[in-house]
Amino acid sequence: MSIRKNPNAPVDSTSAYIDLEALGLSEIAYLRPAVVDNVAGFSIHAANGVPIGFAPERNAAIAAVLTNDMDVAEVH
Repeated sequence: MSIRKNPNAPVDSTSAYIDLEALGLSEIAYLRPAVVDNVAGFSIHAANGVPIGFAPERNAAIAAVLTNDMDVAEVH
């Protein structure tokens, strides 16, 4: 996953990110399907798009977010 350096640059599916923090939703984390070290699971991202964690199961990812007093949004 890459984070766009220039938010005014054209968006394509390989460089897009979601900046929920800019929308005033800083207490939201979102999940994206990911593969880390050949393990399929879900990456956990802060509202500003920064990756903050990974869990091999969706329920574990949700639990991690909720444990840290954040709400979950899932990105498809």
